[in-house]
Amino acid sequence: MKKKFKAVGLIAALTMGLTLFTGCSKDGKVNQDDMVEKYAGYCELGEYKGVEYVASNIEVTDEVLEAEINYLLSAYATEAESTTGVAEMGDKVNIDFIGSVDGVEFEGGSSEGMGYDLTLGSGTMIDGFEEQIAGHEAGETFNIEVTFPEDYGKEDLNGKDAVFQITINTVTEMVLPEYNDEFVSTYTYFATTEELENAIRENYAENDKNINRATIIEIIMDNTTIKEYPQKELEKLIDETMTSVEEEAAGYGMDMETYILTLYGISTLENFEIYIGGLAEDFLDEKIVICAIAEAEGIRATDEEIDAKKAEMMESLNLSEEELYKVYSKEDVMYYALADNVYDFLLENASPTE
Repeated sequence: MKKKFKAVGLIAALTMGLTLFTGCSKDGKVNQDDMVEKYAGYCELGEYKGVEYVASNIEVTDEVLEAEINYLLSAYATEAESTTGVAEMGDKVNIDFIGSVDGVEFEGGSSEGMGYDLTLGSGTMIDGFEEQIAGHEAGETFNIEVTFPEDYGKEDLNGKDAVFQITINTVTEMVLPEYNDEFVSTYTYFATTEELENAIRENYAENDKNINRATIIEIIMDNTTIKEYPQKELEKLIDETMTSVEEEAAGYGMDMETYILTLYGISTLENFEIYIGGLAEDFLDEKIVICAIAEAEGIRATDEEIDAKKAEMMESLNLSEEELYKVYSKEDVMYYALADNVYDFLLENASPTE
């Protein structure tokens, strides 16, 4: 339940540690005014105040909260096998079955008394099969009626009505642990159920905020004209990303072509470089627009805000300061702090609609 640092895609993940070309003095300090002025100059900023947008506002109802808690509990559930329990959807059952069409058993339609493990609701069997087992008890033998799909793949079964005699041998239920302070303190970062539930609500609120920020900036970017990109930085982003992906491929013992086809569904290096180039431009688009708004409104991040952002990133990524600065540049950290302030400004000045 730790607060996750905002994901910014492949390009950002692979290249945020690159040293950029402007904004750093000889002693390594970052000049925020220089960075803002530089990037702001790459665009003609469109309308950015009073943007109308459809707001995300997910209400954390009791049902939503219960679902989140049950999801957590299910990760630590135990199995309890029963020879008398009632099967419900989601339970694992061991069954024997004999299938017949027009009263004649067909090949492959029987478990032959060997027992067959099936999780009800998994969709393993044809439509209606698993649902008709739910509600019956272990030890019970009964018939169900199903229809094979027209394209089942066996000529003698395609589209045919069938009867299966089912015997439930055992029912295995998932038993959730008791939800209390002891469970929460043992398996989460929180001490009490109250703290956990407050964190869930805060997480939903943060997600809403991030969705709204993304929606607003997308509208503003559509209203803005990017005149050009800082070409050296764009090329460096692409080159360093390609190199990083090559290293990833080698780490998996794969050649580059196979790796990008498997992971990204892209068949040629040329097309993958075009794809990376598009991501690099998207990344720079947002940075340019954020800096242009910061320049227009005189928005800056204070030293305290930059330090707070650095601490947030270190906690979220579980990195020391030294480790953080091996991955991210000082300009990166400063930019994220600045971007937070710009996003807050945009949210305050936007117009949410229903």
